[in-house]
Amino acid sequence: MHMDLVLDTTEALLAVLPLLNRLVAAEVRREAGEETTMPQFRVLAHLAAAPLTLSALAKKRRVSLQAMSELVQVLVARGWVERLPDPNDRRQALLQLTDHGRSHYERAQTHTLQRLVPLLAQLNGEELAAVRVALPALHRVLAQEECDAGDERASAS
Repeated sequence: MHMDLVLDTTEALLAVLPLLNRLVAAEVRREAGEETTMPQFRVLAHLAAAPLTLSALAKKRRVSLQAMSELVQVLVARGWVERLPDPNDRRQALLQLTDHGRSHYERAQTHTLQRLVPLLAQLNGEELAAVRVALPALHRVLAQEECDAGDERASAS
């Protein structure tokens, strides 16, 4: 019985995620420009939290160094990201948002929130409470899976 509930819940989650992703992607493109992709926006989000090296970004996004390098180069060319010397390792650069990049990221984030808030306001109190309980739990298990997968990749290399 429990596994049936888990399976049904997982299927429902997989049905909702593409809808949410499309809505967020549309808001990002509307604010940051049609050429802006969700992977680019996610990199901006990581860098909004703290400067990172290219390898750290690639690890977080689970992509190759080459793929991340190409993505970052586009963001550098737009003036949204800059490379600075890494004080801990002069062979690497730290990537950080420029003021222009932070402004783009924050506007896209604000517009996305403005788009989502009225949608979530359509939920009744019980539904909203259920989402508020479920999201931290989902975040916990998904973040743990991400950490475990990163540990597996590190031990395999």
